[in-house]
Amino acid sequence: MLRTLLCSLSAGALVAGCDELDDPSFIYGESLADIEFIVLDPDQGVHPNASISTHPENPFRFGISIDAKFDAATLGPVPAFYGWAQALVQEPTGEHQYFAAAAAKDIYNFGLADDADLVYARSIAVRGYQNCLNEFADSTATFDVTGNVRSDLLADTIRGLEELGGEVPAGWVLVEQSDGSFVATYNGN
Repeated sequence: MLRTLLCSLSAGALVAGCDELDDPSFIYGESLADIEFIVLDPDQGVHPNASISTHPENPFRFGISIDAKFDAATLGPVPAFYGWAQALVQEPTGEHQYFAAAAAKDIYNFGLADDADLVYARSIAVRGYQNCLNEFADSTATFDVTGNVRSDLLADTIRGLEELGGEVPAGWVLVEQSDGSFVATYNGN
């Protein structure tokens, strides 16, 4: 049933037959590799803004599943941004905010938009990272698709802000652990 639906939705986009539809980048009849990062709202992807849900370039504007957000993340920063930003609207969490900000940072770092939108990509990344620390301070770890802890989300957030030259909210510092890893702590100042 799903294969038939995907074939009928993407019939105009695919030249070959649908017997071998193994490319997960085709959703809603378009290749996720071809979507563009376009800023229609300078707050898109920063909680609590929900404008990404009506963004015409967002292939997930009608909703995204748990699996789809991880799949989109493997297809590059632009699909990852739209996927994580949509997940953030559906379920506001620090992990969703972090990954939306990280994708915006990658869009900026790799120049994956026109010059005007690159300025906004950096701003969205900085404000998204700051929002992680200000609004989702209880989010302590990110998890991979198997459910294992990947890293300290807030430490990665501070590093992302520092890499972009963004201001780390007052009171947040990185503390090195005995094993050489870092954790973010809030000292209340």
